Amino acid sequence: LDLAKLFIWAVRSYQEIEPIIFASDLEDEVSIKDVAMMILEAFEFKGEVKFLTDKGDGPLKKTASNAKLRKYLPEFKFVPTREAIKDTVDWYVANHDTARR
Repeated sequence: LDLAKLFIWAVRSYQEIEPIIFASDLEDEVSIKDVAMMILEAFEFKGEVKFLTDKGDGPLKKTASNAKLRKYLPEFKFVPTREAIKDTVDWYVANHDTARR
């Protein structure tokens, strides 16, 4: 929902030619591992989780500044990642049989 709200705002109100980054605040960043664990938690997965530690980690961090977004929308509240994942998983579980696969 956050991106949908921001897209609508941009189409209606953002007049600059330069791009704007729709990113949460730096202090709200989470690691890929944390996102994976949140997804497992939302699905109530109880099995074993294996990380492929023999593979490369990729970039350590690729932070994007949302300073321009905050200039325009300083009060915009992003849904916390854990809550957004839980809502998405709940929707998926409820709609699995009818959702396009």
